[in-house]
Amino acid sequence: MPSDAFQSLVEQLFASPMPTDIMEMREAYRAMGDAFPLPPDVLVEKATLGGRPAEWLSVSKAPSHAILLVHGGGYCIGGLDSHRHLGGEIARQTGSRVAVIDYRLAPEHAYPAGLEDLKLAYSDLLAGAGGEKIALVGDSAGAGLVMALVAELLREQRPLPASIYCMSPWADLSDTATSRTLKRDVDPLANADLLARMAGFYAGDIAVSDPRVSPAFADFRGCPPVFIQAGTAEVLMDDALNLAKSLGDADVDVDVELRADMVHVWPWFFPAIPEGAEALARACRFLSRHFGGGA
Repeated sequence: MPSDAFQSLVEQLFASPMPTDIMEMREAYRAMGDAFPLPPDVLVEKATLGGRPAEWLSVSKAPSHAILLVHGGGYCIGGLDSHRHLGGEIARQTGSRVAVIDYRLAPEHAYPAGLEDLKLAYSDLLAGAGGEKIALVGDSAGAGLVMALVAELLREQRPLPASIYCMSPWADLSDTATSRTLKRDVDPLANADLLARMAGFYAGDIAVSDPRVSPAFADFRGCPPVFIQAGTAEVLMDDALNLAKSLGDADVDVDVELRADMVHVWPWFFPAIPEGAEALARACRFLSRHFGGGA
């Protein structure tokens, strides 16, 4: 059974739905992130990656590896403020330094702007890595961007990350998944109409089914290990499952965690709900394992 804290969170989310205006959505998402302040032991260092504003988050003066965290928000909202708490906790649990990048957003900047920012940021990480391993982490649209980036790296035969963590990935912008309708009454954070509008903003002049913006249809042969988490109470449930199938068809090592009753990106809410804290801890153990840090 879901915890009392989780049930209370869901009630709050349904009672205070996200606005539909993009600018108002951005402010609301920023405020949600501000509700989860960083613990005092997390160090924040302003930086630039790929020519874009970024932050490095760490708890150690000598972190062993690096993680690029790509924030979600439907390709249209989100930023450093919305995901600072998530990056800080991942840094704490993995002993790594975590970079959050403020990539360009739609509708002002349609595809390929955001993906180009990530490619340049990843190149900067590679150039400065030395002996470090690099992992990629993304939630929702951020996970879609992460997998689109990996598909590009594979096509271009560039160095790959050690592992990838996808939280509630939005990987099919073509709106073909049955969970869009099946789960619309139980998902307080996403709805099919809003997703379709954001998909159009991001895809711009190319088809929303194009693998460059819908990586669920990409070729992932040679992809490093992937860990996917999704809940049964989200309209994007099928995105996670279809992405996993594409990875499995390509003989990729993929772990899928499908949790009953969990809503979209529930690990993001880890400071408020035990289910989120437990899920994020499992994801961090996956990342640490592929950094060579144990089980």
